[in-house]
Amino acid sequence: MGDSIVIEGLTKYYNNFLALDNLSLTVGENEDIGLLGPNGAGKSTTLKILCGLIRPTSGRATIEGVDVVAHPERALGHIGAIIETPEFYSYMTPEETLTYFGELRGMKGAALKKRIKEVIELVKLEKWGKVQVAKFSRGMKQRLGLAQTLLHDPPVLILDEPSLGLDPRGVVEFREIIKGVGKDKTVFFASHQLVEVTQICSKVAIINEGKLLAYDSIAELEKKYQTLEQAYLQLTGGPNE
Repeated sequence: MGDSIVIEGLTKYYNNFLALDNLSLTVGENEDIGLLGPNGAGKSTTLKILCGLIRPTSGRATIEGVDVVAHPERALGHIGAIIETPEFYSYMTPEETLTYFGELRGMKGAALKKRIKEVIELVKLEKWGKVQVAKFSRGMKQRLGLAQTLLHDPPVLILDEPSLGLDPRGVVEFREIIKGVGKDKTVFFASHQLVEVTQICSKVAIINEGKLLAYDSIAELEKKYQTLEQAYLQLTGGPNE
C-alpha cells in the first residue's frame, strides 16, 4: 500500500496573511482522516490546494504520486471533491446533471448510464433521479454533489465541511453514506464537528493558524487527553488549557 496524499512543507500567504505554515502530513491508501481545526485554521486552504483551486506559495503536494501543481489535470483524475456547497443547474434532474458531468470527464454511452444508476443508488436518490434540482433541499443537493464526486470512481475523496447546513437527520444520513462509499477509498475531510469525525475517521490531523498540532489515531489522542474534545480544546488554545 502506498500513500494517497503527501503534503510537504505547504505554505500559503494571502498577501501578508499566513494561512498555511509549513504543513506536512501523509495520508495512507484507504485511510479515513479528519482534518480538524477552528474557523480560519487553514483547513479549506489545504483542501483547495489539493484540488488545484489555488497554488501554494511554497511546498508541494501529491495525490496518488502526482504533483498537484505540476500536473493538476492528472492529479484531479484521482480525486472526487466537495468544496463548499455544491451548486447545480436548477432546471436539470440528477440524471441529466450526472450525464453532463460524466461527458465532461469523457464517459459515455451504456457505461455512463450504468454508472449514473449506481451512484444515484449509493447516495439514496433513486426516487429523485428524474426530478428537477430546483425542488431539492440542501441535503439532497449535498447527496447529488457526492454522487458527482463518485461518478468516475476516484480512489480519493476530499470533502470540505460536507454536512454544513444540514439538519440532524441529514447529517446522520450523509455520514452513513460517506462511511459506506468510503470503504475502499481514501477519505480526507475537513470539519469542526467532532462527533462527525469520530463516526467516520480513525485518525485526525488537528491544525490551527496553518500549523499541524497533532496527527494521530483518535484512540491515541483519547488515551493522552481523555477525550477528542479535550485534545482539540487544549491543542487549539481552548478554555481548558
